[in-house]
Parts: sequence; C-alpha cells; structure tokens
Amino acid sequence: MIYVGHRRPYVRVFCGVIVALAVLALSLGLGLGLGLKHNSQNTVTTNSSFLLDPSFEATSTPTTRYYEWVVGEATGSPDGYKRTMLVVNNQFPGPLIEVNSGDELIVNVFNGLPNGTTIHWHGQFQNGTNFMDGTNGITQCTIPPGSNFTYQFTINANQYGTYWWHAHASTQYTDGIYGPFIIHSPNEPIYGTYDREVVIILSDWYHQMSSGLLAQYLSSTGIDGSNVGGENSGAEPPPDSGLINGKSTGSALDLDPNLRYRIRLINAGTLTEFVFSVDSHPLSVVEADGTSLEPVAVHRVPIHVAQRYSVILETNQSSGSYNVRAEMQTVCYKLSNPALDNMVLATLTYGADPTTPKTQDWSDAYPQDCVDLNSTMLVPAITMDPPNNTQSVLVSVSFQQTVESGGTKTLAYLNNTSWQADYANPTLFQLYQMGEQTSFDSAQLVVLNEDIAVIDVVVNNYDDSSHPFHLHGHVFWILGEGDGSYQPGISALSLINPPRRDTLTIPGFGWVSFRFVADNPGLWAFHCHIGWHMAAGLLMQFASLPSRVQEFAIPSYAWQQCTMQNGNPVVS
Repeated sequence: MIYVGHRRPYVRVFCGVIVALAVLALSLGLGLGLGLKHNSQNTVTTNSSFLLDPSFEATSTPTTRYYEWVVGEATGSPDGYKRTMLVVNNQFPGPLIEVNSGDELIVNVFNGLPNGTTIHWHGQFQNGTNFMDGTNGITQCTIPPGSNFTYQFTINANQYGTYWWHAHASTQYTDGIYGPFIIHSPNEPIYGTYDREVVIILSDWYHQMSSGLLAQYLSSTGIDGSNVGGENSGAEPPPDSGLINGKSTGSALDLDPNLRYRIRLINAGTLTEFVFSVDSHPLSVVEADGTSLEPVAVHRVPIHVAQRYSVILETNQSSGSYNVRAEMQTVCYKLSNPALDNMVLATLTYGADPTTPKTQDWSDAYPQDCVDLNSTMLVPAITMDPPNNTQSVLVSVSFQQTVESGGTKTLAYLNNTSWQADYANPTLFQLYQMGEQTSFDSAQLVVLNEDIAVIDVVVNNYDDSSHPFHLHGHVFWILGEGDGSYQPGISALSLINPPRRDTLTIPGFGWVSFRFVADNPGLWAFHCHIGWHMAAGLLMQFASLPSRVQEFAIPSYAWQQCTMQNGNPVVS
C-alpha cells in the first residue's frame, strides 16, 4: 500500500490532522508489534512485468511517500518447483519504490517472519540517517518477529537512477525479499532521451531455503564434501534456475513500436553474473549504478550481483516477438548443477500479438571472464576527477581453513578478519556511545576517520573467483584493475574522469583500486555481495566522523529492538 503526500498546505484541516496522526503512529508505535496485521494470504503474486507508469511526474518539488509492508512466508513456484518463499506483501519480486530526488520516504515494515529481518536501501547515501541503512549488526538490530520498524529518510537531492532494496540479514534476500527502487529527476543527464521505462530484475533461484544451504556451506564438509582437505574450499551452492522478473519462463514485455525504451537492469542474484541481451536489438548503455554515462553501443551487457545498468532499446525492428536473454555465467561457479539451464528467456513484443520467438542470438561471442564491462566504456556524462587522496587502505581477500575447526571449516577473510554480525549491539550503536574511543571486537575490521578523508582502497584478491563488492553510503571512483597483485607505482591508474559506481567486480587472482570521499557520518559496510561470501565473513566497515555520529537522533524503538534479540535471530 502506498500513500503520496505533497509538501504544500492541505486543502482541509481534517486531512492534515489525519496525515499527522498517521505519521505519528508510524514514528512512535514501532518495535512493539503495533500497526499492520499479518496478512494471512500465503500464495505469492508474481510481478513479472515492471512497465513504469509514464504518467509519473519527474519533478524537483519534494513529496512524502508512504509504504506499508508486511514481510512474511508464502508459497510460490517461480520456476515450477513449489517451495516456501520469504516475500514482502506476498509479492515477488517485491513492491516497486518509485520516487523523485529530494522526496521523503517512509516505509513501515512489519515482520511476520519467525526470525528477525532488516531492509537495506541499496545505493542510498543516507547522509545523516545512517541508522536507516538497514544493515544487520552494523546500523540496526533485526526487527523481531511480530514487530515493526519504520524506515524514514530523505532521498539525496543529487541522487537519481536505478537502485534496489533487499533484506540484509543473513542470506534472507536469496529467498525472495527484494525489489526495485527507482529515483527520477529532471536533472539526470539522460532524462528526456527516452519515451518509456521498463525494469528488468535478474536473479538466480534455489529450491531449498537459503538457511539450510548456508548451514551446509559453512559446515566442515561444505556443499559437496570437497571442503575436506581444502580440495575445493569455499565452493558455493550452484542455483537451480535463473529468473527474469520472478519467472524462469513466461516473463513478457508488451511494448509499443517506434519508441525508445529505457530498460533498467538489476541483478538481484546471490551468486550469478548474467549477460543480458535482446535478439536483433542493439543496446546503448547510459547508466551504471546511478551514474549517467556517455552512451556506448553493445550487443550484450554483463551484470554482476547487485549491479545496475540502464540501456536504451529502440523498438524499430519488424513487428513481432523477440527473445530477451539472460545467460547465467556458470563458468564462474566452483560447482556445477547438471539440471541448470543457464539461458533464461523472456519475450519482448511490439506491433503484433505475442508469439513464441524464433529469433536468433547475436553471433558474436562474449568472453566468459566473470568481470564487468570494460572500464573504458563507462565514461560518466558529468565529468568529475577525483580529489587527491589523503589516506590509503590495503585489503586482501582470501578463504582460509580455520584453526578453530581443526583446519577443515572454511571462512572468508578481509585481511585477518572474518566478519560476524553482533546481533544485539550494532557497531553504529557502539560508535554512538563511545565515539572515536570505540574498541570493536576481533570480528569487526573497521577503518575509523575522525575527520573528512579521501581514501584510496586497494583490494588484492587471493581467491580464484571474482567478487562483486558494494560500498554502502557512497559512490567511488574506479582508478584501476588488473591481474595479479597491485604494484605501487607500476600498476596503471586513471585519474581523468574515471568510472563512478557503488558496486564493482574484483577479478579472480586480481586487484582493483578505488577512491572515495569519507564525508558521510556513520558505519558503512564494504562487502562482497555474493550472499554466501558475506555470510562467511567477507565484510569490513568504514567508520566516518564519530563526533557527528554522536549527534544522531537514533529512534528509541531501534534501541529497544536490540533488547529483544535472542541469540541468532535470522537463522531457523
């Protein structure tokens, strides 16, 4: 359910009173199980076509938008296999959030699950509202079963583009808790260069609940027993299928001919990089993770977990139906699934009634190298060179057999730290109480800056797999990447309008260097977005401006919910 209210005087005082009471109830009644009732419906409704409403007004006039969500269990079969799913409002993918830059967003989340949960707003800056970032163990405790949490924050006035939201507690979003988050703005450089908009969400899918797979993945033997002796340590569970807008087959886009469509691509998967294409239709890439780009023509777009792209497609070919392709890059998996069909198909039709497409894939092959589009292709439309750095951080990625388990259990490490969430005492709350004197426990790798800093981060990947890493609350400049380890003064870096985004891929046995301005107060996670890897410990944090953090107005219900935790609340 959505409510929209404009920031202007209400015509009737009565209406103003009702809205004020509603907001007051949302703001004060949370953490106590007040508000929404658990929806008893237990069958999933599939959102298989996200055609954005062309009447949505992109404006610079701020608006307050209210959403009411219930997170719960439901039965669904996205690929024909019936299983229990975790969903919002019984929808899969979850509800669309559509806002303008500068809008205030209020989402009242009622947790109808038997375990705790949180919702993260992927890519949102959250300047001054880090406590609304929705990161379990870092910016909040999980929402206890039967309780509410109201996420309330203002969209940055200079932020626009394609984003998404998802659960950020253990591996819950793998089971269905995710959806699109679109920010419009008349100031976006590519605004007005297209006629219509479509959202396409790509994801991998499993037949088992992620909690069971995670327990097996983290066990001494691993998914297939090959963890023993380090033969194939850290091998992730391969998915059972791939989905386009919540379906393995049958997703359909009914478009109009002779128009320019902005297709907003989102990879909401847990493990899989996809390569996206549409038969007979070249694509023009115009956005990456919220940054508008100089248009670049391609046949295919590789998109790793948590990344987003916008591409322009023109419906100017012969009338009829065409294959939409999302090829799962199974070469990136450590384990295979013989039953997996790695070519996920949907149908795009215009100027005719839909039929089963007989169109052919592009003839040019795309290299299966598990990395992003070449960085030379991602030229920001608004030129912005990075400022000079004031600090450097060196990070290594590895998977190690731990001594504690007798040398058999594999965990993921950034430097010498394997992250574990502190469910009852988030690191933000610790920083709020102790400031720069905070002493974090050994499971937290935290880089703390009392003053604004310009930080260069170099990540050396000592694992054979590529890793899509996301930095919360920031956009960074990608300075360089390559094979092997970074060599200071030798490895090539670019400081002239380099690509800017919030999620990048670190190549297997390779390195990346990126730069960001640490001027956003709070605790910001930097982690691999492969769900199994984050749960295994591949996460660190940047703590910025602790004195400003101590001025935060963290809601009382957020503190109260930390007193309601009971052990590990997100694993059945």
